[in-house]
Amino acid sequence: MKKSLVALAVLGAFAGAASAQSSVTIYGKLDLAVGKPVLTEDKQVMDNTGSRLGFRGVEDLGGGLKAVFGMEHRFSPDTGTQANANFWNGYSTVGLVTNFGMVNLGRQYTPAFIMMQNQIDPFGGDTVAAGRDVGMRFGGITKVRVADSIRYDLSVAGFNFGASIAESASNNGGVSNDKPISVAANYSAGPFWVGVGYENPAADEDKVWNIGGRYNFGFMTLAAGYGKGTTAAGADAKGWLIGATVPVGAFDIKAMYAANDVDGAGETKKAGIGAHYNLSKRTKVFADATKIGGSATANLDNKTGYDLGIQHNF
Repeated sequence: MKKSLVALAVLGAFAGAASAQSSVTIYGKLDLAVGKPVLTEDKQVMDNTGSRLGFRGVEDLGGGLKAVFGMEHRFSPDTGTQANANFWNGYSTVGLVTNFGMVNLGRQYTPAFIMMQNQIDPFGGDTVAAGRDVGMRFGGITKVRVADSIRYDLSVAGFNFGASIAESASNNGGVSNDKPISVAANYSAGPFWVGVGYENPAADEDKVWNIGGRYNFGFMTLAAGYGKGTTAAGADAKGWLIGATVPVGAFDIKAMYAANDVDGAGETKKAGIGAHYNLSKRTKVFADATKIGGSATANLDNKTGYDLGIQHNF
C-alpha cells in the first residue's frame, strides 16, 4: 500500500512537471441574432459570425522548440447542429515553432484570407453588414481554408509573413490537379497597419491579389483595400472596400462600403452600418443594417437586411 502511494506521488510529480511546460486553452464564441438576411423576406433567428468551440495548445520542448496544435468546431447555436459536414470545420492543425518560424500541417486558413482579406472589413466578416465577401473576396476566386496543407509563418518586429500549399484542387473543392497556394505579408507599427496577399486556388485560370491598410487616428480607425484577379472561367474581376470604426464610450460604430465588378456578371455593391455595444470585454449586443445594389443584382428582390443580437466570447 505504501509503495503504491509512493508510486502515485512520483507520477503526480512528473505530471506536474509536464503540465508546467505545456498549456491547453478552451475557447469559443456564441452569437445569435434576430433579423432578416438580404435576398429573403424571412425573419429568422440566425448566426452570422460563425459560433464555435475550439481547443489550442502549446508544449515547450526546450531549446526554442515548441509543439503546437489547434482544432475548432463550428455549429449553429439556434439548433445545436454542426454548421458543416466537417466536424472540425474551423481548422485542425499540428505543428512546430522554432527560432526560424512556425510550420503547421492540416486543415487551416489560407494566409491571404486570415492575414489580408479579413483585416480590412471593420465588421471582420461578421453580421449582415459585413463587406469582406464583396470587396475583398469576389468572383468565387478565393478560399478561406484548405485541407491537406502545409503552412509556414514568420513574425519579426511587427512584420508577419505566411505561405501555404495544399494537395491538388480535386481534394480541395476544385477540379484541376494544381495545388492551391497562398502567400501574404503584413506590417504594423503603432496606429499603422498595411498588408498584401496573393492566392492561386488552383483552377486553370483563377488567381487574385489584394492590398490594403488601416490607420487608427484615436477617435476613428479608417480602412481601405483593393483586389484584382481572374476567375476560374478566365473573367477579369476587381473589388474594393472602405470602412470606418468610431468608438463612442462603450459603443463601436461601424460602417463600410464595398463593390466588385466581374466581367460578364456585372457589378455588385454593398453598404453596411452597425452599432455594437460592449457590455464587457467578452459580451456585446449589436444592431446592423445593410443594402446591396449594382447591375449584378438588378433582377433580385429583398436587397436590404438587418440584425439585432448578442455575442459572447470565452
